[in-house]
Amino acid sequence: MPVFAFLLIGVCSLFSPRTGFPQSLTISGSSMLYPLERAWIAAYMKKHPDSRIRVFGTDSKIGIESAYQQNISIGASDAYMSRMLKRQYPGLIPIPVALGSAEIVYNLPGIRNGQVVKLDGQVLAGIFLGSIHSWDAKEIRRLNPGIRFPGTPIRVIHRADSSGTTFVVTDYLSRTSKNWEARMGRDMSPEWPTGTGAEGSEGVARTVRSTPGAIGYVGFTWARKYGLSSAAIKNHDGFYVLASKRSIQSAAMGAFKHPHFLEDPDQSIAWRIRGSGVYPIVNFEYWVVSPHLDSETMREIRDLISWTLGPGQEKKFLDGNGFVPLPVHSSERQLRNALIQLLPGNSYKGNSPG
Repeated sequence: MPVFAFLLIGVCSLFSPRTGFPQSLTISGSSMLYPLERAWIAAYMKKHPDSRIRVFGTDSKIGIESAYQQNISIGASDAYMSRMLKRQYPGLIPIPVALGSAEIVYNLPGIRNGQVVKLDGQVLAGIFLGSIHSWDAKEIRRLNPGIRFPGTPIRVIHRADSSGTTFVVTDYLSRTSKNWEARMGRDMSPEWPTGTGAEGSEGVARTVRSTPGAIGYVGFTWARKYGLSSAAIKNHDGFYVLASKRSIQSAAMGAFKHPHFLEDPDQSIAWRIRGSGVYPIVNFEYWVVSPHLDSETMREIRDLISWTLGPGQEKKFLDGNGFVPLPVHSSERQLRNALIQLLPGNSYKGNSPG
């Protein structure tokens, strides 16, 4: 079974039987996924009171590196395992656990309530490259003929730390702006030519909210928590779409209709998906695991992942934290069989593969 046949596994209510004394697990990485992970782990430990699981919201790169070095049990990442990351961290197993999005948020006094700023990839690239300096620039006004923009300077706020959210946004920009692709490309920690860095998703959200003229990017959860205005982003078919649970789910469902997507879904689903209601900056949220952990730890990880992809996909966890469930369904037997093959150091094998 190919590694990514895992995506055919879905959101049925199941979890593996637990045997033996539980190991202590540590999850670290994506700050965007962190609120959902906290909700998951609180519910999981209530069902499994002997479990000992710690969760830290650091950043996606730390999550990937720490999982590869086996310093933690599970790394959390907004970034998919691109060819470059696979070369850097060979052997890591990425497991999609939810769907999220990155929103372009702004603080623009003078815009009337109900008015939504529209942005496309080329204009957004110009803003983040520093070539578009003011909110009343002709490039922005051209996309928004019904809005009277003030001449407020644009204050770019970006992540100061390495970030999967940055990776997702720069992936969208690379697909929609040749200038961005040539100069910057997709990266978790690009060398920003302009703007101010802030630590973590919360740091970006807080700075945008307190800075008139600011523009930045955060996950769905953080945009709602801080009451930030979000831009409608131009998608593949030319429609300007706001991020919402429905528009994120539409992107995911569209991805799964692509004939080759299930063969290698370890890729961005940003931008490429067609449809009028599809939000274009959408990504899978991943847990990444080293296959060289000891058998007991791997058994605990498998049990946790089984629960996460079963009961953990319920709306009560995902809705309140700004995510949507994976859009596929299958059986407990398929899930268990896939996890046995994906995570080889499990309870069905007595010896650690490492």
